[in-house]
Amino acid sequence: MTGRDRVLSAFRHETPDRTPLFEKLIKLPTANRILGRRHAGVDPEYRMERLADGDWEGLVEDEARDIIEVAELCGFDMIRLPLAPPRSSPRPVRIGEHRWRVGDDIHEFTPGIPWVKVAYVGADASKGERDERGRRKDVKAWEEATVAALEEAWLPPVFDETTFEILRHGRRILQEKGLDLAVFTSVYTMGVANLPEFMLCWFTEKPELLHSYYERHGLRGTALADRLVGLGADIVGLGGDFACDLGPMVSPAHYREFIAPRLRRQSQAIHRLGAYTTNASDGKLWPLLDSFLFEAEVDGYEEIDIAAGMDLKSLKTQYGDRVTFIGNMDIRFTLTRGPEEAIRKATVQCIEAGSGNGGHVLMSSNSIHEDVPPENFFTYLDAYRRYFGL
Repeated sequence: MTGRDRVLSAFRHETPDRTPLFEKLIKLPTANRILGRRHAGVDPEYRMERLADGDWEGLVEDEARDIIEVAELCGFDMIRLPLAPPRSSPRPVRIGEHRWRVGDDIHEFTPGIPWVKVAYVGADASKGERDERGRRKDVKAWEEATVAALEEAWLPPVFDETTFEILRHGRRILQEKGLDLAVFTSVYTMGVANLPEFMLCWFTEKPELLHSYYERHGLRGTALADRLVGLGADIVGLGGDFACDLGPMVSPAHYREFIAPRLRRQSQAIHRLGAYTTNASDGKLWPLLDSFLFEAEVDGYEEIDIAAGMDLKSLKTQYGDRVTFIGNMDIRFTLTRGPEEAIRKATVQCIEAGSGNGGHVLMSSNSIHEDVPPENFFTYLDAYRRYFGL
């Protein structure tokens, strides 16, 4: 079977020749270690250097190429092709060691870590403060209009076509290499954890305004997914984070009222295009899992957080005939701390917990993040290969 055959077989609940393998995001330092060079997609200062040189075209093509090369080296059956960075953004200017100016923003990086350490606007406003001010300005405009007028005036977005260049390059490179891998893309427009505190209050204080907010985000996500599937995506990730170890940030009733119906419309639209859908969130989801999966009418569940109690064996027993599970390899303890024997044991347990009737793609419970030592990730891959005699 090809990688794409293997993944689609799992989504059809057929039995593939082996459990498909996937990682939707591998960060530093592991990504650079795999390639033996700087990864154009996840090395932030390398991206700044390329953009500072005006090499946007080369950067996005190299990002697609690096994603595919990592998949080849690791033996993945599916790749995630993200949206491209805005071509119209100002060129970065280096202003010091690990410090860059992009327009009015100043970015500072910690070497080897794939995050912006500090982002300022001007001399005293942090990026968080800037985002908060921007949101409050948008919200004020919404509050001054009626919800009905907002929805009546909404028009589907017109996307900058350069947004999809990584996906286009990726599809072309796969064809050139003769690789048949499934393509995963994401449209995470229905999250809760990313809302500022004042918007969380809307669940009870301003429900009509929150309905309008999610309606617009849902419609935009559907329009974006339409373009992604048209360009070759096989699976589209939906949803967004809304839970922690203690459980969901919203009540089951609020999830059913505000989020599940719009996820269902997104998923139905994508199904009509011939692609599969997943719903994504970390955290403990048991209190509203039926809504998360069935009311949303998705085909799969990703970011399965075993450390928060989302045990794959239990999930497979209760939902395995209808849901494809992507993930469940622990990244909070096992892959970060080891030891080697524990990683090998956990890998086998995860494979066997998801086996039977298809419905499982082996992946971490979120991503291979900066606290995962590359050697631990390589042990995990080796355990997978040994299990299947590869």
